[in-house]
This record gives sequence, C-alpha cells and structure tokens, in this order.
Amino acid sequence: MFHDFARRAPGSTLAQAVWWDFVALFCATLARIFYRMNVVGAHHIPRSGGVLLVGNHQSFLDPIPHAAVAFDRQTAYIARSSLFHNKFFAGLITSLNAIPLKEKSDSAAIKTALQVLAQGRCLLIYPEGGRCDDGAIAPFQRGVALLIRRAKVPVVPIGLDGCFDIWPSSQKLPRLSGRLEVEAGPAIDPEVLMNDPDGGLERLRLAVDRLRMNRRESMRQSTHGRFPASGPGDQLLALALASDSARAKPCQPASEALHFPNNSNA
Repeated sequence: MFHDFARRAPGSTLAQAVWWDFVALFCATLARIFYRMNVVGAHHIPRSGGVLLVGNHQSFLDPIPHAAVAFDRQTAYIARSSLFHNKFFAGLITSLNAIPLKEKSDSAAIKTALQVLAQGRCLLIYPEGGRCDDGAIAPFQRGVALLIRRAKVPVVPIGLDGCFDIWPSSQKLPRLSGRLEVEAGPAIDPEVLMNDPDGGLERLRLAVDRLRMNRRESMRQSTHGRFPASGPGDQLLALALASDSARAKPCQPASEALHFPNNSNA
C-alpha cells in the first residue's frame, strides 16, 4: 500500500504521499463500516501518466468513493477559493491535494488543471458543476471539452450511487446508514471524444450514468430493494435526455466542482 510513491503521487514528498494514503484509507474504512462501500473497476485507471477522472456529483461524500476507486493513483481535486478562508480547513484540504481556484476564474481553472495533468497526476472533476437535488445526473458543462482537448490525457468515467440518499443537498449532516457503491469504466481516448465535442460530452455523460446505474442495480439486489430510495435516479440518462431541457434544475455549488467556461477563449 505505502509504496511506489513516485508513480502514484508524482511531485509529492514522501510525507505528503503517506498522509494522503492514511486519510484516504481512514475515510474509506469508515465508508465501508457505515455504508458497506463497494468499489468496482479500479483496474481501469492507468497506472501512470496524467489521467482525467470524470464523475457524477451527488453529495459532499463523493470524494471518498472516488479516492477509493483511484487509490492506486493519488488524486488531486479542485476546490473553490472561499473554502481556503479558514486557515485550519485550508491546511487540511491543501494537504489532500485540493487546488484553490477563484470561483469565477475559468482561465485559471483550465491552467491549473493542465499543470496537474502535465505532472503525470490524476485530476478529478465534476462536469455537472455542483451537487444536484434529485440524485440523477445533470448536463455536463461544455467547458470540460476544452480541458479534454488541451490536456490530451486518458479520460476515465466514474459512476457512483448511494451518496445522494446518505447526504442530500437539503441535509446539513450525512445519515449514518445506507449503501454506497462506485465503479470506474474503461479509459476513453480524448481524440475519440473530441472528434465531435458536443456529441463526445454526451457520450461521456452517458458512460458515467451507465456506471451509476450498474451500481444502483447492484445495491438494489444486495439490499432486496431497500437502497437506494426510488426517485429520478432510477431513470438511465439515455431515456431521460428528451426531458433535460424541461428538467433543468439548478445545481448546488460544491466545494469540489470545477466550473469551466462555455467558450474556447478562456
């Protein structure tokens, strides 16, 4: 476990790498105790080089299962600059590879993300732009296509489910019961996605949602239908695309969300 840090965490000191592993392992252990977290598909994440992890965003718990599925590669995250106002909390999240970005500085977001990927690291983004309030997957912000096109690194879709039921945006604290599962899919060549940027984003979004549905069905089977609760998340994206414009609910701002510009001039 505590080995091969140069590959897993390029640019980090030994102390930083050990600390990240300790916190990630501690949080994953709690998630397995309280929520019986199940991790699938970790072998799909490349063992070295820059990798862009693209996940759906259901709650503030999401970084825990995402770190668990990518445990072989220590992950960097994007956090809005307001979270760094408290010195103690700023020190904590900085030590866990959080990258401070001005909330509306899209050009800075792209630049920082590209630097992280160029170092040969993993970067996790939430293209929905924040937590949504129904557990289903929201449209991806178009600016993520710019990052994919410039970074030219493998893109790994990750789908999780259960976090929304455990900690919905309407609730201040998480529940201490429920189920949680996460699955990484095969890496996608960025050129394949960017041959048709708009179509590529929908393909990526559907890949994430299929993985989410895999985990949803798994939880239903293992709990005999008790988890997760029925709701909009029961519908696969492919069946819901026609209703996206009507749905169009605003997402809640999230500490981990990377907000990209909607044009290529950023």
